[in-house]
Amino acid sequence: MEIDLRHLRHARALAEHGNFGRAAWALRLSQPALSRSIAELERQVGTRLFERSTAGIEPTDMGSLLLERAGELLARSEDLGREMEALQGRGAGALRIGAGTYTAEMVAGDALAALLRESPDVQARVVVDNVLNLLPLLRRRELDVVIGDASVITEDPEFHITGLAPRQGYFVCRKGHPLSKQPSLTLTDILAFPLVSTSRLPPRLLGPIVAATRRPLGLADSHAGPAITCESLGIMKTVVAGSDAIAILPLTAMVRDRDSSLFTVLPLVEPWLQGNFAIIRLARRTPPPSGDAFVRLLLATDAELTRITGTLRDRLFAGRMRARPARRGK
Repeated sequence: MEIDLRHLRHARALAEHGNFGRAAWALRLSQPALSRSIAELERQVGTRLFERSTAGIEPTDMGSLLLERAGELLARSEDLGREMEALQGRGAGALRIGAGTYTAEMVAGDALAALLRESPDVQARVVVDNVLNLLPLLRRRELDVVIGDASVITEDPEFHITGLAPRQGYFVCRKGHPLSKQPSLTLTDILAFPLVSTSRLPPRLLGPIVAATRRPLGLADSHAGPAITCESLGIMKTVVAGSDAIAILPLTAMVRDRDSSLFTVLPLVEPWLQGNFAIIRLARRTPPPSGDAFVRLLLATDAELTRITGTLRDRLFAGRMRARPARRGK
């Protein structure tokens, strides 16, 4: 049995849109042409692939299985077409970027600005989310590159990983916060206040936070884990600036905000708050031409941020930051 890739693309679009009219519009086909294409695909495979009702279009079990198997085939076909165009000097292709919550603000924006300065005609789409939600999109070739916390990735030959500089995370509160004047703090002191963070905290962060929020009976309950989770550093900082909440932020995410005197970095450094960020790509996949340029600019941006934040940290926090106090009995 030979299946036309064109029919598979049409079936994928119909499953995504759940409606013949919308799918036809996205494919730039007439609705009758799309209906004929789906009917021909169903004839070729010998079974119904979609259930049609007034509520919309849903793949049958066989349709879902076919689309799952077809996804890799279509992705490789699209990769091949893009590589052939690149070799012939035709079309750079849109760059599809996944940026983790912290890396989106730390390096992605500046690197994209630099890419546009070099190539004003470049096209890119950026998805900002927790890196654990981005990796499946990278595997399905819906993204070309992901920038995020590499500590959540187990060793996998499927990925090509380029490390960025490690970034220390700090507990950050608003100016005038009740903790801002205290010269010595423990993790339990800090976590007595609401915590704002990214969702799906990795075990290296979640373990110490949960342990520190356990209080003996009879004492007031502290906040067990983050009170607010989101994937926007802008929202995190707005919440912190307007309340007694505390966020975990790298210094690179606060360089501009320090100038407005909104925040105070609390004098406690926890080694487990250090993030090891990386550029993550599929090992056996050729990115669009703009992909290599973007990676190069990411590395340059990261190196410049290391220089700037190192100087800023030394100037602002010399003598203030304290390592985590040793536990009693050790």
